Amino acid sequence: MALYNVPQYFKLKEIDKKRWLVRSLVLVAVLIILIVKIYLAFYVIDRAVGLYSVLTSFVLFNILFISYFRYRDPYVDAYKASIPENQLPLISIVVPVKNEEEIIETCVRSCLEQTYEKKEIIVINDGSTDNTTNILNDLKQEYKKANFNIIHLQKSVGKKKAIEVASKVAKGHIYAFMDSDCEMGIDSTEKAVKIFYSDPQLGGLTGHGRVKNNHAGGPFDHFLEKLQDVYADGSCRAQKGMESSFSSVTCCSGSLSFYRREAIQDFIHEWAHDRFLGMEFKFCTDRRMTAHVLTTKPPSPLMGNVEDFNIDKSLINDKSHKKNTKSKEKVSGYWKVKYSQNIRVTIGVPSTLGSLVKQQIRWRKSFIRSLFSTGGYFWKRPFYAALLYYLQTSMKFFRPYVVAKTVFLMPFFGDYLTPIVWFSGILFTGMIYAVDFRLRNPGDKNWLYRPFFSLLSTFIYTWLMFYAAITIKKTGWR
Repeated sequence: MALYNVPQYFKLKEIDKKRWLVRSLVLVAVLIILIVKIYLAFYVIDRAVGLYSVLTSFVLFNILFISYFRYRDPYVDAYKASIPENQLPLISIVVPVKNEEEIIETCVRSCLEQTYEKKEIIVINDGSTDNTTNILNDLKQEYKKANFNIIHLQKSVGKKKAIEVASKVAKGHIYAFMDSDCEMGIDSTEKAVKIFYSDPQLGGLTGHGRVKNNHAGGPFDHFLEKLQDVYADGSCRAQKGMESSFSSVTCCSGSLSFYRREAIQDFIHEWAHDRFLGMEFKFCTDRRMTAHVLTTKPPSPLMGNVEDFNIDKSLINDKSHKKNTKSKEKVSGYWKVKYSQNIRVTIGVPSTLGSLVKQQIRWRKSFIRSLFSTGGYFWKRPFYAALLYYLQTSMKFFRPYVVAKTVFLMPFFGDYLTPIVWFSGILFTGMIYAVDFRLRNPGDKNWLYRPFFSLLSTFIYTWLMFYAAITIKKTGWR
């Protein structure tokens, strides 16, 4: 049994020279706007709004610049890795599911049909009351020869506790966690294995998500899905790409993420029974797990060579591997957390505004919880990554004030220039991300939706942080 080389989504060069030129022009445009905003903030528009606008462009420039010129997909360095068959690690693919009868079959099949053979699939049926149970049992019969286990829970215990149940029977050296409304690319686990093999200090790895139905129907069909698709693509490649440049991705997505067993096994019980504000906290599944990896060190210090690193023996016996896996970036001895744009997953997203808002409220509750985990320790990561993290975090809480002041107060008192400048900045940011999307996805018309997402984020998402904080003790999922 050998690793199949199926580079279905793999491109050594992300874009050609012509598009790199456009990228450079995009950065120049952002830099010019930043300089203009500095002048406007000091001499023309409201000082507070102007400062916020300057910081927005400063962050945008840094995210794009770092993700363009510093980010290197870890798979680019790992794809030629040759792992002897007797050293291939077992991957445990864990999928918690509840009442997903319409989509669970395609999700599970995407796991079973991975090109990487040394895997076990563990599906935790979290007390489903629809036809999910029967569908899973039928798949079990169809894939009798596969290492495929289904655990049916009599009552729902929630996603985190369901994963904890799986962790008690999982034998893999690497965990793959995937949401039940997602489908992983056929070679995702194969690529993840090579990346982990090539970097023993890697504790967590997340992939690149695109939304289902992202090209279905006409321009107004599946409108919200298309908005979320172009955002997800940019969020992965730009934000996670920037963070991955420092080996410090702040959130490994629940859609598909991989973890080294040593990095999380002892933490899973605490994570599944997380307590916050004196109660058991059901949310913050992905951010809390990522925070643990970011803020802990491997069992033994990595001094630059694999032989000093206490990981599973099956990953380090090859002498040639020891020679090729010297760590150039120690990240102060902590686990690395990276993102690979070549590990692909399609994700299910809310299709109605109401369900989208509820999802965003849950995510903001998770973000608030993460401030006491990620936020309390992220200063130990590389300095510039920490600077951008804390800056973006602070701006999330300042943003409602800026929106309220520019939309309601300033026009009331006769100041129309500041709102016009501020609103133009929102559209400019949306268009910059739209161009970035277009460069990486030639011919994909979804780039047109990105400015609309900026408006959605500004005028609806902004206010959800307060509501999430006020209702944080409400743990209803839907």
